[in-house]
This record gives sequence, C-alpha cells and structure tokens, in this order.
Amino acid sequence: MSRISKLLKKLKISKRFADILKYTALILIVSITVGVRLFPLKWGPYLQGYDPYFQYRVTEYIVKNGFASWFTWHDTMSWYPRGRDIYSTSYPGVPFTGAAAYFLAKIFGFNVTLMELCELLPPILAGITAIFIYLIGREIEHEKVGLLAALFLGTVPAFIGRTTAGFYDTEAVGFPAMIISLYFWMRAMNRESIISAILSGVALAYMSISWGGSVYLINLYAAYAIIMVLIGKYSRKLLIIYSITMGVGLLLSAQIIEFARKYLISYATILPTISMLTLSVLDVLKNTKTRKMKIAGLLIFTLIIAGSIIVLDYMGYLHGLTGRILSVVNPYSRSSMPLVESVAEHRTPSWGYIYYEYGLLILFSAIGIYYLLKRGRDNDILIAVGGVTSIYFSATMIRLVMLAAPFVSILSAVALAWLIKPHIDRILGRVIIIKRRRIPETAKTGSILLLTVLTIVTIIPTISWRNVAESPQTIVTSGIPVMTEYPDWMEALLWMRNNLPDNAIVASWWDYGYWITTLGNKTTIIDNATLDEKSIKKIALAFMSNETEALKIFKELGVTHVVVYEAFDPETGFLLHGRGWGDFAKSYWMINIAGLNVSDYLVYQRQQRTYLPLGPKAANATLYRLIFNTRSSQWASWGVNIPKPENFELVFSSSNGYVFIYKVKYNG
Repeated sequence: MSRISKLLKKLKISKRFADILKYTALILIVSITVGVRLFPLKWGPYLQGYDPYFQYRVTEYIVKNGFASWFTWHDTMSWYPRGRDIYSTSYPGVPFTGAAAYFLAKIFGFNVTLMELCELLPPILAGITAIFIYLIGREIEHEKVGLLAALFLGTVPAFIGRTTAGFYDTEAVGFPAMIISLYFWMRAMNRESIISAILSGVALAYMSISWGGSVYLINLYAAYAIIMVLIGKYSRKLLIIYSITMGVGLLLSAQIIEFARKYLISYATILPTISMLTLSVLDVLKNTKTRKMKIAGLLIFTLIIAGSIIVLDYMGYLHGLTGRILSVVNPYSRSSMPLVESVAEHRTPSWGYIYYEYGLLILFSAIGIYYLLKRGRDNDILIAVGGVTSIYFSATMIRLVMLAAPFVSILSAVALAWLIKPHIDRILGRVIIIKRRRIPETAKTGSILLLTVLTIVTIIPTISWRNVAESPQTIVTSGIPVMTEYPDWMEALLWMRNNLPDNAIVASWWDYGYWITTLGNKTTIIDNATLDEKSIKKIALAFMSNETEALKIFKELGVTHVVVYEAFDPETGFLLHGRGWGDFAKSYWMINIAGLNVSDYLVYQRQQRTYLPLGPKAANATLYRLIFNTRSSQWASWGVNIPKPENFELVFSSSNGYVFIYKVKYNG
C-alpha cells in the first residue's frame, strides 16, 4: 500500500507540475502575442492607417456624449453638404468597445488618454484571441495542440498586421468575437450545451456589429451544416445548435441598421436560409411518423422560406451582394468596379505575399485538413471546411489574408502534433512495435533530426513578424511604405486645424478624408467610407478636368480649399522610388472612376519605366497643375510641361513638398 500511495503522490506532483508548465507556456505565448504588437509605439502616439481615425473620432464622441448619442449623431463634418448619419452607416462594435474600455480604465485608476487606450486595445484583444485559440485547440485535440495554435496565431504576420498597436479598426474587435463564437460552437457540439450555443450566437452578433467579415462566419456555419447533411452526419443536436446560434446571432445583429441593410436582408443570407430549411426538412422526415404529416411539414417549411424570399425580392427589400463581397467570391469581377479595384488592399495577393504572411504553415495546414477529414469528427469537419474556405478567400483579397490565420494556426498545430508524436515517443524510449520488431535505438537519432528540421522550418517564416510589427504608422511616413519618418501629412493637418477657418470645406481624394476630419478638424466632401460613388466620381472628374470645369464642381459642392499630395524625391524632384505614392499615382484610378480615357492623360515611358502626364489633356488637368507646378523645371527635362494653376492660391506646402493646400479663387 505504501508503494501505491507513493506512486499516487508522484503522479499528483507530476500532474501539478504539468499544469504549471502548461499555464506558464500559455502566459508566455500571450505575453509574446501582446508584446510584439507594441513595437509601433516607438514611433509615437498615432493610430495605424486611415479607418482607425474614424473609429477614434466616433469613440471620442461617445465618451463625451454617452453611448446613446451614437444612435442620433448626424455628422455634418463629413460628406458635405449632405452629412452622414452615423447610426445607419457604421458599426458600433469598435467605438463601443473602446469607450467601455476607456471608462473601465478610469474606474480602475489607469491614467491613460483615449488615444493611448485606442492604441493599446488591439494588442490586448489579440492576446485574448490567443487564449481562445488555445481553448479551440484543446477542444479539437489536447492542450499541446492548443498551445501550438496559440503560438502560431500570436506570431504569424498575417494576424499581426491588423492587430498591432494603433490598428483600432473593425478587425481588431470582430476577429476576437469570431474566435469566441467558434469556440462556444465547438463546445456546444462536444457537450450538447444550450448555454454554449447561446454564447456562440452572442459572440456572432458581437462580430456582426463590429465587422462586415461576419458574413463569412455566418455562411461558414451554414456551409458546414449542409456538408454534414451531404455526408450523412445530420443529427438533431446539429439542428438545435445551428438554430440557437444563428437565431440569437441574427436577431441581435438585426438591431444595427448597417448590418441589416448590407447583409441580413440580402443574398448574403441565402445560404443560411437554405441550411435552416434543409435541417428542418430532414428533422421532419426523420421524426414524423405518418406520410401525410411529413408532406405537410415539408410544404409548410418550403412555403415559408421560399415565400419570404420571393416577397422580399419582389418588394425590393432583398439587396444584392456588395461590390466587395462579389469581388471576394469572384476576383475577376473587380475589373468592372474601378472604385473597388482602386483600393490596394482589395487587390489579389501574389503567392509570394501569402508565403510571406504564413510561411510553411500553409503546407502544414493542408496536412491538418487531410488528418481532420480522415478522422471525421463533427468539429474536425468544421475546422477543415473553415480552413479550405478561408484560405480561398484570403487568396482573393489582400485585406482578407488574415481571415485564414486562426484556421491555418489550428490546422498546422494539429498536423505537427500528429507528425511529431511517434518521434517523441521514440525519443522518450516508449515501446513502438512494427511487425513484432522493436525499432532500433539508432532510429532515435533520425527522430531527433526530423524534429529539429520541423522546428526550424516552422519557426523561420514567423521571423518576418518583426518587419510587420516594427512598421511605423501610416501617418508617420505620410503614407509611404518605408521605415523613415516623413512629417508632411502631420504638418499639413496641424496647419489646417490651427489656420483654416471653422467653416472651411476641404476637397481631397477620398483616401485622406478621415485624417482631415479627425486630425485637421475640418469638413470634407468625401472620405474613406466611400458611401456615395457619385460624390467620389465628381471629385475625380474635378481633379482630371480643366480648371473651368473643376471650379463649377467645387462651387456646387461648396469647396473652399483643396488638398493634394504626392511623394517626390527630395534630391531629384522626381517621383519617390520611381512611382510616387500619392495623387499622381492614384490619378490612374481617378480617370477610370470619372469614366475618362487613361491615354488622354498618361503615357508610359520605357526610358523612365513609369507613366508620365504626357497625354493631350494632361497639361490642363487641375490635379496635375496643383501637384507639378512647384517642380516644373525638373519635370521639363523629361518633356513634362504642366503650367501653374490660375484659380488656386497655394497657402501651405509641407517641409518635403509632399502636401499642398490651395485656396480656391472663384471668379464672381
């Protein structure tokens, strides 16, 4: 008995030690996940990109006026003169989360500004996401898979890019909500838990009111349900969990106009509707005894669903898919949507870019898909389907590259755990018998070498996280993708805030709208929300027209000042890096959006290996006059002769000559 009790004590100590190791490893992984995302703080207290400044502005409004104010705010400083109804054109998830976190920070005595809180929130939420990925890995397999999945997600560049400090945008909040919903769905399936299904639905709603990417998760659940039916794995448990999760999620999400308008009453929810109908029909067929009852049940379900779709479509309430979603499903459709195609992050990523973001985890995820499909448990199929679909969508749009991050991380962790298990057993001296013969001792060396190689090829790609995490905020470099500070935009925005009159109306290309409104505190015509294609087309037409036509458009819109931007090489005066990063580079898309001919403005020069404004209408284009007039002598050597503007007075030029602010001079 004493030997047995000693053995039990040893086992108890061993288990306790294993738990300590497990939680220590998880804490370290979460610390790494948060830590690597704090690197941009060294560049200063700025947000990343453009959209986060809108989210910050809305959050600031809520902090000052209360949560209820979001539902009644008509913003008169954007999309002038019409303005913008914030409630019906944006999601509350990010600003509500930020405002709540700010109030909590104040309650607990943290002396942080709202800007600092908005900077820190994305890394903190990324750490929470890593914890839930660990829990998902544990549901799928065991703790080791969970820890590996958390480590991969925490360090994979695809996920770091949109969760670094300052990336206070929809993905930062919507992504954790997505992972939480997945976790509770899997928990509900494993334990047949109604509570978990409800929590999954709540998290789905949280994602839906934060990020348009929720349409992916909604349709993933729907596709999974249909696949389960097709492979003969339907169960009433699936029907109950699907109904509760989707019912709770969509019911709560429907309260937000932006989600309801774009996705709820649209073709984006056709697949979930079909899935619900399919599951209901199967349940009727399996659990109804008489033939008449079966037929009656089928007819009722079919008439309700089909009738609702027909009526909504006939009345015009069933909206088509948005341009972005169509371009994700079918990338070739972008050629007919210049506004969508003009956005760099909407373009199709190259395979080299995908490898940079994921490395060999893409290969391991394919092995993980094979393993899970072969094993065929309920949650195995969900993760495998998620892996296949998310990798496809990631490969169609740069912005969605991060969509595959959780699935690739989990699948890679499953694959590695499966591949290395026999070799670990061999190294630890556990008995492995093949055809009644013990594997020779020398095989341990081979296992050690294999594990070493697997470790190296897994770790090496994640080293690129440093390049992603250390990148300065967009405004620090004035939109140029370099590791050098260019303060031009910050100078221009500060000058606008302090020197332009309060009633100034500023026209610029839509990329800079959020900066001008939030940091420059000035009213804009168009911005990054791209709410009204007609207004964007008007500004594009004004920029690419002669000054007479431009003045007509600007006067109609009430414009008092115009801001243009282009990055020139400080030494040569020509385009920085041979292409520029501002309005001249974007004028190709302005021409297309305005419905004009590119050849009338731009001509490709093989000698300079770039497009130059040498077309027959280029010299009269208002945009080119506003951009090139300060460097006319340098450009004349390339045959580019653009006269100075006649109806625009230069009132500000940034230190490097990248950002120019003009006052519009109307005649009469």
